[in-house]
Amino acid sequence: MRLVLALSLLLAMPAMAHEHGAHAEKAPAIAPVQTTADGAVYGATLPANLPAVVALDTVIAEPQALLGKDGAFSGRITEVCQQMGCWMVLATEKGDFVRVTMRDHAFGVPKDASGEAVVYGTLNEKVLSAEEIEHLSKEGAKVPAQRELRIDATSVLIHTAT
Repeated sequence: MRLVLALSLLLAMPAMAHEHGAHAEKAPAIAPVQTTADGAVYGATLPANLPAVVALDTVIAEPQALLGKDGAFSGRITEVCQQMGCWMVLATEKGDFVRVTMRDHAFGVPKDASGEAVVYGTLNEKVLSAEEIEHLSKEGAKVPAQRELRIDATSVLIHTAT
């Protein structure tokens, strides 16, 4: 029985590493990799064959059709991780939201980022544990929901304020 418990814990540890271990490492790069007429791009440059941008209202209304797929998604930045800029929240006018995590903590966005953004990445659904909710709260998140949509981003375009 002890062996089964020990193996279970050993196998569960990597799953928790993203949520907690990455912050113990060095901070991700926050400098833009590209500047366009539309704004600054963080992470990887946007794909040359960027698919049609899907508005967050559509993502919220029809998530099942988009789950597990790479795409370009647009919304308004309402929150950013205040420790490392490693996640942000895109929201609709109604207050519905999707959390954006920067793939593998490889990059970040400015902690004061705001306004409209286009994110390229994979849409997923995540069930948060009580520990993950507490962790996000410590990073400045407003009370996170237990189940949320997430975009695992490789590129983030933050539009220049007009």
